[in-house]
Amino acid sequence: MKIYTKRGDGGETSLRQGVRVPKDDIRIETNGQIDELNSLLGIITSMMEDGDEGKTFIQSIQKQLMAIMALIANTKSQETFDLAAIMTLTKKLEIFIDTTSGSTPFTFVIPGGSRMAAFLHYARSKARTCERRMWTLQREYPLNEAVMKFMNRLSDYLFMLAICDR
Repeated sequence: MKIYTKRGDGGETSLRQGVRVPKDDIRIETNGQIDELNSLLGIITSMMEDGDEGKTFIQSIQKQLMAIMALIANTKSQETFDLAAIMTLTKKLEIFIDTTSGSTPFTFVIPGGSRMAAFLHYARSKARTCERRMWTLQREYPLNEAVMKFMNRLSDYLFMLAICDR
């Protein structure tokens, strides 16, 4: 099976529904950033034990990121996007953040520590990049506020995971 089509050799690529856009279109750029984040999360889960609840949870986040990428590739599909699923996942992120942080005030930390913590910090910073690109995208292709809230909480969740794994 060939995975290349040669149709992108001229600087364009296809979105869902076959719409051709420049490779630096904000939708392509945003999805590229989310794809990088998803790949980082894949590295993180590869370092975790099978059956680990945290691994299963991160894999559910990865699936949600894929759904967001599909939404961005076809923003007209917002009516079929599962908002309940993303709101539920966001609530789980918030519960973890609240439970883990307790009343500890926020402080900046130098990324590093264990290998896992370093990768979690990298994923956290990539999640912030994704969120910034999504806000740029939002100006031209509005996304539901639940999607934006999820991306904001995701970086906070990854931060808490990282500092817990020092």
